[in-house]
Amino acid sequence: MHFSSLLLSTDSFIVALALSAAVSRRHILPLIVLFGLCDGLGTALGPALGIQLSLAGLLSPAFLMLWGALMMLSFPVAGSWARAQGWAYLLPPFLAIDNMLVPGSEPAALAALSSSLMAALGFACGAVAWRRGDSVFPAAGRLAGISLLAAGCLLLVIGA
Repeated sequence: MHFSSLLLSTDSFIVALALSAAVSRRHILPLIVLFGLCDGLGTALGPALGIQLSLAGLLSPAFLMLWGALMMLSFPVAGSWARAQGWAYLLPPFLAIDNMLVPGSEPAALAALSSSLMAALGFACGAVAWRRGDSVFPAAGRLAGISLLAAGCLLLVIGA
């Protein structure tokens, strides 16, 4: 695997780790597939559309950092969205923005596979670290917020 593909998939790992504390098990497989599809499409569409790194590259990191801060500080809006669980499906398309903006020569299928594998690894690590049977680790919401904040910072560094 190319190093750039693994680097661009690191955000999938961090966000999947955070999501493992916030979503039920039935959402995990669809999210793993969605991470791969979005990153693969982003890698394929970015060069085809000729998108350049600009202020649009700040949208994804800013969204993740804001959402992570809201979860970390236990704002009511974050709590109500977290109970809905549908918000998790918004994250893979936002995370695919970096694949569209960073020029690469790897095939889109490789980016999709890398992202899916990293997301699966993130969900597996989160399941081991935060879940004990059916109960969720008490501070999982704050840890999820910290992970989303870290993913936003990572995207900001990659884009810079």
